[in-house]
Amino acid sequence: MLFYNKKSKDYNYFKIFIAVFAAISASILLYFIFSNFSYISSFFKKIFIILSPVIIGILFAYLLNPLVKWFENFFDKYEKIRKKKKLSRVLGIFVTYLILVIIIVLFIWFFIPNLFESINIMLTNIPKYLENIFDWIRKVCNKYNISSKFLDNYIKEVNNVIKDSVLPNLDVIVNNLASGITSVVKWIINIIVSIVISVYLIYDKELFSDGIDKVLKAYCSPKLYNGIVDFFKYIYKIFCGFMIAKIIDSLIIGFITFVLLIIFKVPYALLISFIVCVTNVIPFFGPFIGAIPCIGLLLMINPAKALVFGILILIIQQFDGNILGPKLIGDKIGIKSFWVLFAILLFGGLFGFGGMILAVPLFAVISELLSKKVNERIEVKKEIEEKEKEELAKKNNKRGILRRKKVTE
Repeated sequence: MLFYNKKSKDYNYFKIFIAVFAAISASILLYFIFSNFSYISSFFKKIFIILSPVIIGILFAYLLNPLVKWFENFFDKYEKIRKKKKLSRVLGIFVTYLILVIIIVLFIWFFIPNLFESINIMLTNIPKYLENIFDWIRKVCNKYNISSKFLDNYIKEVNNVIKDSVLPNLDVIVNNLASGITSVVKWIINIIVSIVISVYLIYDKELFSDGIDKVLKAYCSPKLYNGIVDFFKYIYKIFCGFMIAKIIDSLIIGFITFVLLIIFKVPYALLISFIVCVTNVIPFFGPFIGAIPCIGLLLMINPAKALVFGILILIIQQFDGNILGPKLIGDKIGIKSFWVLFAILLFGGLFGFGGMILAVPLFAVISELLSKKVNERIEVKKEIEEKEKEELAKKNNKRGILRRKKVTE
């Protein structure tokens, strides 16, 4: 383009050539991507697995930085600490990560073995729970003079399945659960590596942030630079605001559920409260996803306790939806209930359980970007319309002046 005069025909032909070449190149690239999608996706999955400790480390640094900063400001109050370079930050990092490590160790030491024991007992007692259900059906049949012969045949079939398939494979099921816990332990090892990486990131955060800032300023226009900075500020607000608040909310709900289940002597209190805690992270559908299997489990053991749990979970979710949730989360998302439902269905269908958890903040970010683009486009159109009106007004003024001159002449 430097070799052509912008007003010449050759320059226009050159622009057309560049546009056609870009379109053909993009088409070839898209065809290559879609025809080799499985290989490309597997390649990126491998890259993601390899870099997962680094990615989790960045996430840890991103989420724990506010707490480190708070402790850093606290230690800065002491003059002896403030005089020594970065000592307050070192102490802030130490206290923050000590709290995190204590929480992880307590979780592994106390929670996982008890949870595993509850699952093991539940699987062992499945025949007994089924017998309770059959006894209840028999009572109903006797009460209303209904023949229970069909039930006896069904019970024989179920017992045969349990004896031939379930009980012999109980060790296999338990071992699968153990291997699942082993994979969790491997993830915990990755998390420990991620914690080490996040410590380096937080300690030298000015160095990293200045480096990224310089790169953006060097290769981006001022408008693009400001857009990228605003975009990441909004992501920080959404993910650090909504996700942390939602996790804290779910932990509180899980603890309240556990205490109430212990008070009302509901069996498998730890297992049920854990399910409620995990599923509560999912907006809108979470309480139902957690409550339905728990009620089904309790119906097999004790229908009266299932009713108690149903009433308790209804009260707890009302408290969460109307008091606790608004206090912790507030209006950090700013999207309507319909779009929350839409986002959960879409991202849950595409990415499963993880997609359901991240659906709302991801959709909020996409919605904010689209609304900004739409508003910018509307503003540009308004400016064009105003300019056209001004030009039309100037033309009308000129015509009016010419008419007046003709009339005076």
